[in-house]
Amino acid sequence: MIPIEQYAELCALMADTAGDPNKENAIAAQHGVSPEQWAASKAGWTARMSDPNDMGRTAMAFMPLYQAAQAKARGGREPCTLEFYTKVHAEMAFLKDPMGNKMNHHLVLAQNGTHHQAWLECEGYWTPIVGAPTILGQPNPKFDPAQSQRFAQLMQAESDRIHGIRR
Repeated sequence: MIPIEQYAELCALMADTAGDPNKENAIAAQHGVSPEQWAASKAGWTARMSDPNDMGRTAMAFMPLYQAAQAKARGGREPCTLEFYTKVHAEMAFLKDPMGNKMNHHLVLAQNGTHHQAWLECEGYWTPIVGAPTILGQPNPKFDPAQSQRFAQLMQAESDRIHGIRR
């Protein structure tokens, strides 16, 4: 099994493969990892992160590595704008299907020209910045009060748009 740091790097590079093993194997090979090593590593790290006895330790170790690898892969740029994040976030929260049920989030993503993996990257980037100043009683070092306030304003505007409210 490859080291977790290398696994995180490869996962970030494979963000747009949609799980296609041929595409994943090609990316892995470009980084010196054979298809067999990749398959074993993917299965092994997934099993560790899914193991209830691990109590989330492996996933907690993986996520910062993965997020850093994502940032590196996109050259440090935001994965999406705050405006786009807010629009999609609001539509996922407030849009209803013809039966009055919450809209399927995959449909919302498709209507906005994106997909699940890209959304997870946007969400992972923006949520700590605009979410809350503390997480489980600990300071959130990524929290930005100005961005959080801007997010609240944008959310209100998106909610008004979705609900047909004019102010």
